[in-house]
Amino acid sequence: MAYQIKSIRYQNSPRKILLQNINGPCPLLAAANALLLRGVITLSSECVRNGVASTDDVVNMLANRALIRSQQSSSTSSSLEKTDKEGDDGNDNDETNKPSNHEYHLNEVLSILPTLQHGMDVNPQFTSPQSIEYTHNLAAFDLLGVELVHGWVLDPQDLETCAVVEMKSYNELIELVIGGDERRREVVRLEGWKVEKEDDLMRLVDSNKCNKEGNDDSEVKSKNAVADETKVDSKAQTETDEGVEVTSNDADSESSTSEQINNQCQGTDSLEQQQAIEQEIADIGLKIEHASLQISRADVANAFLTSTSHQLTYHGLEQLHAHIGEDAVHVFFRNNHFGTITKHNGILYLLATDLGYANTPEIVWEKLDSIDGNTEYVNEYFEKPSPRAELAPAAGPTIDPALLLAHRSQAENDYQLAMAMSRGESSVPISSSQHASTNADEEEGKLIEAAKEISLRTYHGEKNDVTVAVDVDNSTLPSTSSSAQNSQLDSDHQMALAFQRQEEQLNHESEQLARQLQALDQQEVQMQRQRQQRNDTNRRRQQPGRPTEETKAGCTIS
Repeated sequence: MAYQIKSIRYQNSPRKILLQNINGPCPLLAAANALLLRGVITLSSECVRNGVASTDDVVNMLANRALIRSQQSSSTSSSLEKTDKEGDDGNDNDETNKPSNHEYHLNEVLSILPTLQHGMDVNPQFTSPQSIEYTHNLAAFDLLGVELVHGWVLDPQDLETCAVVEMKSYNELIELVIGGDERRREVVRLEGWKVEKEDDLMRLVDSNKCNKEGNDDSEVKSKNAVADETKVDSKAQTETDEGVEVTSNDADSESSTSEQINNQCQGTDSLEQQQAIEQEIADIGLKIEHASLQISRADVANAFLTSTSHQLTYHGLEQLHAHIGEDAVHVFFRNNHFGTITKHNGILYLLATDLGYANTPEIVWEKLDSIDGNTEYVNEYFEKPSPRAELAPAAGPTIDPALLLAHRSQAENDYQLAMAMSRGESSVPISSSQHASTNADEEEGKLIEAAKEISLRTYHGEKNDVTVAVDVDNSTLPSTSSSAQNSQLDSDHQMALAFQRQEEQLNHESEQLARQLQALDQQEVQMQRQRQQRNDTNRRRQQPGRPTEETKAGCTIS
């Protein structure tokens, strides 16, 4: 990944910032821009000359910053430990050869830096702008000396939501919402189970009622049997007195008594079963009540996450104003995107790092004074830019940073060659050598300006009928009798002319390509005109005044 460089002024000092081509999460770029604005780190001269920086360049720059801060903190810690151990005997030689935790922590952070170009997991809490769950990735920000803040803060006046959110983080709220969905399915299952148990209970109650009625009938039969038995006994006694033998009904009496006992046992079992089912129904009701409470908490959490899906609240803006100091620079997290934030004259601003503003110097900062995205842009002096006098294209083409990075090696080779050419006059006296070096620098500058002009004209599709000519002022060359000096100057001049011819050849090829594209466009326009003419001819053939067959059929002939 490559980042184009833009030059701005911050606090009356020139600064370089990195622009982002892809609108994605890039904490690496945000941290680098925060440190570049502070002036504690600087881009290499190679990056500045070519206007582009690679990921390796940014990682190395931040790694150097981390090493410097690590050395400073370790020296401070060692001095404090030395002060604390002034009264010791110095028997801790075994621990001196062991790697310290600080070194291990530094190596771990340095291994994390390259991964920050792809994003970073952030788990914010909703109590304050700096309340973020501490992770290894966040340790990299600490070592760089950059604070990560956010504006997703819950208003403490919302008591219902505060009772649910409390000190929970974003991940914990997501788990609560997911758990609420699971409890909702569980409640549906428990309610179905409860209905089945209630149906079983109703059937059991009806069965017990029938058994009770049967027991009442058996009791009546039993009483009747006892009365009949009494009558039989009395009759038997009378007939005995008369000398007649009678057989009693003892078997029927015993059968009736055993049936009554069995009915009583069945009634006791049914009552115990009824009580067990009632207890199960009560337990299911408690589970449903507990699950419903969790569902309501999940609904509150989901409502908070939905209403603040832009991850910024008005209370969070207030907290950011209170937390960020005047002209302090931090990294701001919102909607899985990382930006650079500062406060100037009591107003919060975000650094505009979109590549589309590369050639728009009047847009540098974006106001952060609303949660709905309705904002305005200001320039490097935090002032609203005045409208342009005329609508004109940007100062130059917005070239893909990856393309700039691909051509950087060739540009560096050309630069080193030009520097070697300017230093090649070491055999000439100092004054003459300096003079020749100045001429070489002027010639190189003319070539670079000419190449830029050709590139711009090619990009905008203009006809490059401008002939690039670089004249070497022979009168300013040092007049010496040394043939080696003249030979070297002739060689340099020939090399410059060859470079010019190469640029003209590339320009000619670009012009030919542009002409071909223009010819294709003209053919397409001509075809569109022909189609339009055919359509117009067809419409003229069907004039509205000419009667059609349907009109003739509708006429009345008298």
